[in-house]
Amino acid sequence: MCAFGETEKNMTEIADQLLKEGISQYQNHLFQEALNSWQEALAIYRETSDLHKQGVALGNIGVAYEALSKYQLAIEYYQQHLNIAREIQDIQAELKVLGNLGNSYYSLENYQQAVEYYQKYLAIAQNISDQLACEQAYSNLGITYYSLGNLSEAIECYLQQLALAKEINDPISQGDALFNLRLAYNSMGNNGKAKEYLQQQLAIAKELLEQSGNNFMEIAETVALNCTKDLAGSDLSGIDLQYANLVRADLQKTNLSGVNLTLADLSGANLSGANLSNANLSNANLRDATLIGANLTNADLRTKLPRANLSNANLSGANLNSAYLPNAQLVNVDLSNAALENADLGGVNLSGANLRGAKLKRTDLKEAMVEKAVFIETTGISEQLKQELVKRGAFFEC
Repeated sequence: MCAFGETEKNMTEIADQLLKEGISQYQNHLFQEALNSWQEALAIYRETSDLHKQGVALGNIGVAYEALSKYQLAIEYYQQHLNIAREIQDIQAELKVLGNLGNSYYSLENYQQAVEYYQKYLAIAQNISDQLACEQAYSNLGITYYSLGNLSEAIECYLQQLALAKEINDPISQGDALFNLRLAYNSMGNNGKAKEYLQQQLAIAKELLEQSGNNFMEIAETVALNCTKDLAGSDLSGIDLQYANLVRADLQKTNLSGVNLTLADLSGANLSGANLSNANLSNANLRDATLIGANLTNADLRTKLPRANLSNANLSGANLNSAYLPNAQLVNVDLSNAALENADLGGVNLSGANLRGAKLKRTDLKEAMVEKAVFIETTGISEQLKQELVKRGAFFEC
């Protein structure tokens, strides 16, 4: 390890280098290599009797074992680190290692032991007025009480975390606390209270969007919103959702009026009853999407909607020029004054649809079902196609 006669200073330099190498290895997910480096460093620090650096090495070894899912070994090294931290009265090190011990016991599902260490962590954090550490302690305690089934204790901890997060203006922690409060109240069957906290999450996301102008989807994620499940019924009017990944998202009754959804992926999404008036959905992917009863008045729908269900939707004045809608369901849909030039409506079910005043130049209606569909005052339909559609049950002006 070290050549005979090397000075203590040289030994310390070698150990310090091993410590740094271990950090680099750990950051590159080379956990076993990092462990080896830190164990070598620990052996040298023990020879030089450097208690502070022994503690650092012991703590790092515990972190490496935790990354390798060897939690019992991690606890052994954390405990040694804790003993040294207390011996040399290093309060910050003691705080950190208590949190690590709580995390390891939590990973072993020994929740009661985890609570004990988190409470000790909290006590020190409060004593030194470390609000960030207090936040983390309340979060960890809340999660652990939730795992124990102690929902009232979990809620109290989440509320304490939320209050601190608001005090120091930490929106990420606020979102985390609100998300966990939703889980707890849902578990208690209080869905109304859970919904209140969801609305608070959404309000934080919008506030951050106004402040930064950054990507809404990224902001939503930072405040613990799940954009696939949590946006139904919310007001997202005017928000820029260009390129948004909303595959199979639940957006029922969501207000998306005036929203920019160009090139967004909404395949399989449920937009039933959503307000998409004046929304820009140009080149969005709406394959297999459900838009039953949606309001799409004056929306830009120059995009692909194969097999989409738009039954009973309002598309009056919508722009569907060159849209691709094969086998889509447009039963009883309102397409009055809509632009459908060059659109592919092959195999579309237009039964009972209102196409009064629609522009249908070069629209492909091959095999479209048009029984009781109204084509009054439409433009772009040849006399031959008109007669064919009448035979299929369409209504034209007398």
